[in-house]
Amino acid sequence: MVGEYKNPKSIYITPELLEEIFLGLPLKSIFRFKTVSKEWRSILESEVFVRRRRRMNGQKERKLLAAYKCGCGDQPSLLPESRFEGDEEIVYLHCGDARPSMSCDGLVCIPEPESIIVSNPSTGQLRRFPPGPDPFSSRFRNGSEEFFQGNWVMGFGKDIVTGSYKVVKMCVEPVEEECDLLIVESGEWRKLKLPPYVHHVGRKSVCVNGSIYWLFSGRLLIGISYKILALDVHKLEFHNVSVPSAKWVTRGTVIVNLGERLAIAKSAILPEWILEIWTMNANEEIWSKTFSISLGDLDSNLPLTRYGMDFTPVTVSKQGDVVFCNNFRHLFKYYSETKEIRCLSLDTLVISPYIENLVPVSGHEEYQTRTCRCRLFSKNQEQCFKISKLLKWVSFGILLSTFLVIFYYILIGLQGLLNTATTTHKWKDEHTFMLIMFICIFI
Repeated sequence: MVGEYKNPKSIYITPELLEEIFLGLPLKSIFRFKTVSKEWRSILESEVFVRRRRRMNGQKERKLLAAYKCGCGDQPSLLPESRFEGDEEIVYLHCGDARPSMSCDGLVCIPEPESIIVSNPSTGQLRRFPPGPDPFSSRFRNGSEEFFQGNWVMGFGKDIVTGSYKVVKMCVEPVEEECDLLIVESGEWRKLKLPPYVHHVGRKSVCVNGSIYWLFSGRLLIGISYKILALDVHKLEFHNVSVPSAKWVTRGTVIVNLGERLAIAKSAILPEWILEIWTMNANEEIWSKTFSISLGDLDSNLPLTRYGMDFTPVTVSKQGDVVFCNNFRHLFKYYSETKEIRCLSLDTLVISPYIENLVPVSGHEEYQTRTCRCRLFSKNQEQCFKISKLLKWVSFGILLSTFLVIFYYILIGLQGLLNTATTTHKWKDEHTFMLIMFICIFI
């Protein structure tokens, strides 16, 4: 009996070493290596690898995730290429730019009239959920195709204890006070009890360190008193958070996740056009002013007036540079060392910082990674593309015309030969001659 042959030069690589090698690979290579063997696939899909990869990418300078919409009707997915605006790299998610979207730790939640979509742009996985516990109830539709219309507000966050993602949907009207919570992994809806004296909850929500925050005004108070409503995603308990100053907060104030810290920002026109950003210490819930950015130099660079313009911080770099946008899709970057502001783009709808995360979306519709079929072009590239396409059609027309002329003279020559050969067969009808010529061309 012949024994099994073993290659003495073969090298066995331990799973621990493979994991270290895989951590440094680009995203496309990871998806390719999943098909090599079951062992490699189990390593790349393990919770330990996904967590380590997420932690490693979180230490890098983050890219920006922006909405990109065209008329192809494709599902939410990343475009195959990114684009640099100034020194910021922007990754584009193919989704409707008219509807609000929420993001948390690399995942994106997009509400639609008939469903709620939770998508992982990095893996291309997505899952659709009904818009509420009772999807046929008018209470969740508000009698309109706009999902956020009326008094419904939403939030999207991650339980930092269990790692599960959850969607919150609530109505704070006195007649219909209600709050529902969706657990993404199981698709289960639960009822939550709203705290008292909550009114006019803002549409904008943000998740920071396991809690979802909304800006709201208190009910049954003289005047307007703004506070922040917080929901612990793990304990499922609400509590109120104070703002830096009751007089400082207005309707134009926004809350954001800025470097994994809850931040509140407001722009003021008088006496000076500035953008103030405050950040909160999560443990003690103490606010401190982090940035005060002068916006006076933007008047000469913007096509619109400063009135009615609100600004939202997006990211802050390790050097203290702040990327922020306004409600007219303008994107800026503030360089803290030189106090300079540069306009990066005049037409970019930023969703959030882009964080690569390989966490699977349980019950997703398709596992394989997908990228959008659309291509991304800058304005200059689009103009070049249109010009090149026009030149191709012009060159094609010239070649076709030349071919028809040559073919015409060939037939004229053949007609002359036939006329000299016999006098009984002549081309008496020029229309018949041209018809035969075009028939020969199409054949």
